[in-house]
Amino acid sequence: MLGFFLKGLTIGAVIAMPFGPVGMLCLQRAVVMGLRVGLSSGLGAAAADAFYGAVAAFGLTFVSDFLAEHAAILQIGGGLFLMAMGLRLAMGKPPHKTVEVPKRRYAGAFASIFLLTLANPMTVVAFLAIFAGFGLGHAQSRAGEAAAVVSGVFCGSMVWWTAIAFGGRLLRYRLLAHMRTIQRICGLLVMAFGLWAVFFER
Repeated sequence: MLGFFLKGLTIGAVIAMPFGPVGMLCLQRAVVMGLRVGLSSGLGAAAADAFYGAVAAFGLTFVSDFLAEHAAILQIGGGLFLMAMGLRLAMGKPPHKTVEVPKRRYAGAFASIFLLTLANPMTVVAFLAIFAGFGLGHAQSRAGEAAAVVSGVFCGSMVWWTAIAFGGRLLRYRLLAHMRTIQRICGLLVMAFGLWAVFFER
């Protein structure tokens, strides 16, 4: 089982590492709102990666077929979600250094990134391709092996998002005077990702 877990660990890290809008949002939240919000956001991304990993590992073709069939709608929805989040970032004011983040903010950070990551159906395509390269995801695979792989995917992804959150925490105290500019730039970039997803990426 350890071998399957390690394969999943590698896959989770490889899937998470490309730095796109999700990575930018997690980093921005860690810088502006603190480590816990950044970790909650990363946890949402890792949970979504684990879901797609489960689809690939357990051979859930009905899920992957559904995602492929509705890929355009999901992509447009994800792009619009990104545009809304980017606009909110660009127009909003960063919290003060001493502000206490309410607990519901952690749940919101988790849910928003989880849904945003799920809205990219190409993630499951990437998982299926990587799983095939590792010789995983066959219909005859045992449930215990598949579960070990999915656990590894979650842990590998979470290692990366934890590193992003701690990096944001370190930057937070160096960039306190520039929080407003950072938030505005991040918001505009996230909006640009959303526009690209809606109008160009097909």
